[in-house]
Amino acid sequence: MTTQLYLNVLPTSITVTTSKVFSALASVEFVTEYAFDNNVVVKLQVTDDKSPTQPNDPLNNLIFDITFADKIDDSVITRLQGRLYTGGGADELEINYPNDFGYITEKLDFHGALNGDNDFFETIETTYNPAQATDIINALKAVNAYKNQGTYRKAEAVVNVPATSVVDSTPEQITRSLVDMRDRPRYLVVCEASNVPVIEAVAKVMSKLNCHVLLDIGKINDWASAAALAESINVKDHRLWLFWNPNVSRPANSSSVLARKKWRPCVGDYLGQLLIRNASTNSSGIPPVNRPIAGYDFPLSFRNMEALPGVSLDEEAQNALAAAGVNVVLNERFDAGDRWIYGDALTQYDSKTSALRLINAAEITTYVDNAVVSIAKKHLLKGMSSYVDDADAEIRRFLNATSSAGLLQPVAELAGKFYGLDITPRADNPFEKVDIKLIKRPEGCARQVYFETTITK
Repeated sequence: MTTQLYLNVLPTSITVTTSKVFSALASVEFVTEYAFDNNVVVKLQVTDDKSPTQPNDPLNNLIFDITFADKIDDSVITRLQGRLYTGGGADELEINYPNDFGYITEKLDFHGALNGDNDFFETIETTYNPAQATDIINALKAVNAYKNQGTYRKAEAVVNVPATSVVDSTPEQITRSLVDMRDRPRYLVVCEASNVPVIEAVAKVMSKLNCHVLLDIGKINDWASAAALAESINVKDHRLWLFWNPNVSRPANSSSVLARKKWRPCVGDYLGQLLIRNASTNSSGIPPVNRPIAGYDFPLSFRNMEALPGVSLDEEAQNALAAAGVNVVLNERFDAGDRWIYGDALTQYDSKTSALRLINAAEITTYVDNAVVSIAKKHLLKGMSSYVDDADAEIRRFLNATSSAGLLQPVAELAGKFYGLDITPRADNPFEKVDIKLIKRPEGCARQVYFETTITK
């Protein structure tokens, strides 16, 4: 989906439209893959830096500072700064000024020419008629967007951005776009448990890319319904994790009593804590994925939380939710006070004893397997003997590092070794095919404690 916007300088106003305004004295065209809602504004400030100009570009002394912001909390979405060009965009600039790269980089059009992975705008093209330069300056002054360099008077025009008409992607489009991403997604987050086609689409991606799906089952007012919904999803895979937040809270930036408590999904907080944890790598670059995001050390940061009316998570409720593999946000009492925590660390794997029913064990498994596959692909198309030696050596270095980091535990069947690795040419085609076999035991997670105490004489 592409969003196309035009910032138009008119004789007595500034507008932002979704189609070109031919009567505009000057315009800036933006093309982006992002969509905007009704709460976005553009802030325009234009400063005269008194730099020399040419007759064919008389407004080259004006620096346009354009900010896309949220009008609710004034947070900045994106900001760009540059000068107008008479038309034609980056391609025209390159043709007309092949030996003046400094001139090109000063133009707003240059932002759209970068075309990097993290660019907000795909294309930016500015247009104005040099014969109307005086009219443009007068128009900017009329809307209080123009100021001379060195003055302290604030000059800013604020214009509403029209909401983008968004068409939901089909499950097939979701699957293809995620699979085709250059960077392999490690986590996929879904907040619509009722949208079965989307869940099926991300489950396909999960299986193909060996990543994890974090599914928030939504605003449900009783634990029996939450457990029943979890059972109905029926994706019995260790890479799928279900979460339920049966609580309400205030917005994080609320400063008014009118900011009432509302329900919100918890998977955004969970994902944020996952990424922070993963950034804490050791000297070998291994993240502490053996530490599940749950319990005392990973409390939620939602403000003034309280349970939804009618929700009571007694022992029966918690047992039923655990049986359904639902990780619930609940309040737990500790010696240092109470905390709102993720009360469990369960996947949707259908087993009572396998390590794969635990989130951290599942994450260790996908992390190690993906790394081994990546190393195996790295050494492909070498000579067979060189492949076996090089791949074996690098995979063992990686597995030794993960063992030292606590991700793997000794395997009883291997006489206490942390892993078993075997890389050999295949018997049926030893010239071009290789078998890699790996045995490992991931770290577990202490979910339950059985306490027995005795009083003696």
